[in-house]
Amino acid sequence: MFKKKIIGIVLASSFLISSVHAGPFILAGTDADDHGSTSGGANIDGWFFMQRALENLSTSSSLSNGFKTVANLGSSGKASNAASSAFNSSSLPGSGWNFANIDGDAAITDFFNGSGAININNTGIIMMDSGSNVTGGSSTSERGIFTTNAVKIDNFLGAGGGLFSQSNGYDWVTSLLPTLNIISGGGSGISLTAAGNAAFPGLVDSDLSAGPRHNRFGNTGSIPVLAVDNNGTAVIIGSAGGSVTNPDPDPIPVPAPATLALLGIGLIGIASTLRRKNFNMQ
Repeated sequence: MFKKKIIGIVLASSFLISSVHAGPFILAGTDADDHGSTSGGANIDGWFFMQRALENLSTSSSLSNGFKTVANLGSSGKASNAASSAFNSSSLPGSGWNFANIDGDAAITDFFNGSGAININNTGIIMMDSGSNVTGGSSTSERGIFTTNAVKIDNFLGAGGGLFSQSNGYDWVTSLLPTLNIISGGGSGISLTAAGNAAFPGLVDSDLSAGPRHNRFGNTGSIPVLAVDNNGTAVIIGSAGGSVTNPDPDPIPVPAPATLALLGIGLIGIASTLRRKNFNMQ
């Protein structure tokens, strides 16, 4: 009986601690990078949405791997300009973050295998553009590298990294989650859900409706829906924590280090008490 109680305590504590290592992600069916700009030094329309997405991820308690680099994969030209503008006008630079654009098959391969100066092992947030939907977007071969490394991306999220992706076909996502239905194009209108309004403060529907949606999502399962079209079909989905294969829409709040220490002391005390009770009953 004593052993069973101790095992239960260990499992419970392991669950609490594992929640610390589960990053947030946002998957958008829009090509916001192709339908935004700056005005007076501020991002507008789609680029403002991208900015808000980065700010949401960077301030999430689930973003816990400790690294402060945003790695934008596969972009050049307009796609790269959109990503860098979203970052530069956000709150991230003032919080110690930096931005790296990683373009080309070789550089992206090195990112995933860990040999690049900026790689998946020292990145806080991964960004992916809208592929063929924006000038300078990731190429077919680059997106193929995403799919080849889909498990690494999922593990990156599970270890506390964050991710923001736009409508690039999402082959890498369906390789992980075949039950998720990726709908090509279609639909009209877009509006934030209650979860979306909470995720993107200051964002309004018009910031998202500047351009078309190229991907929509069906059979989203436990992944929260952040924006829908006029028919209620998901256009933006994302999770506050977890991974693509194991999303956690309402993760346990991350304990501060001091709280974790107190938790450990408390567990020792509980175990000691149970041992004494077990001894007295014998």
